[in-house]
Amino acid sequence: MRKHPLLIALAAVAVSYCFASSAQSAEFNPPGIPVTSCDQAPPVNDTTSLLLDCGSKPQTGQLAVADVLTYGGSAIVITPPDGWTLIRDDSSPSTRQSLYWHVVEANEPNNETWTFSQPVDAQGVVVLLDGVADSDPIDTSNGNPGHSGTLTANPASTSSDGELVVAFYATDFEGIGPGHNQPKNMNVIVDQEDTPFEYWILAGFQGSSGDTGEVTCATPQLFNWVAAQVAFRTSTKTASR
Repeated sequence: MRKHPLLIALAAVAVSYCFASSAQSAEFNPPGIPVTSCDQAPPVNDTTSLLLDCGSKPQTGQLAVADVLTYGGSAIVITPPDGWTLIRDDSSPSTRQSLYWHVVEANEPNNETWTFSQPVDAQGVVVLLDGVADSDPIDTSNGNPGHSGTLTANPASTSSDGELVVAFYATDFEGIGPGHNQPKNMNVIVDQEDTPFEYWILAGFQGSSGDTGEVTCATPQLFNWVAAQVAFRTSTKTASR
C-alpha cells in the first residue's frame, strides 16, 4: 500500500479521541474487564495462513475471541480452525475484519492457524475472556465499513443486564497517524499503532439492557476502515485452573 507522507504528517498533529455516544441507554462500567490474555500476531505479507496464539496458559472454559485482519479486499475465502465460530465479517474496499469465538477445551494447542484462499496481507490477535457464557456467548453484534470520516462502531441492542460490550476497529492507515485516546467509559484491550495498519479493541460492561449507542473515534480518518460492536453474555462460572 502506498504511503502518504503529507497526510501522515497532518494526521500526526491531529487531536484524536474516542467516545461512546450519549444516545446509549445505559452507562458502561470500565473496571474489571475480564481479559486474562491478549496475544498479537505481527503483520505478514502475501501469506496464505495466519498463526494466532491463545497465550501461554489458556484455561479450560475461557472464551477465546480472534480478530483476523486482512488487507486487499474481501474476495478471499477465510477458513478458521476447527471449533471456531464466526461472529461477523465486515469489509471496506481494502480492509477486512473477521471475528471468531471459541471456548477453550482441556489439552488443546495454544495456537491455531487461519488459512486464506489466496495470498493476502494479514495480522491479528486472540483475546481470552473470563466470566463470559460458554454456551451461546454472543448476544448481538453490529458493524460497518467506512472510508475517511469518523471511525464509528454502530450500536447494538443487548437483551440482558451487565453484558460485556466490545468494540473492534481496523484501518488501512500506514504509518504514524490518527490513532485514538482511551474513552472515559471503556477500557482499551488492544492499542496497536506500531504495525503498518492500525487497529484497536475497546470494552466495557453495560449496566442495563438496551441500545449500546455508537462508539466513535472522532479524529477524521484518511483511508478505509471497519468497525464493529459485539455484546457477550456474562456468566457466573469461572474457568478451571
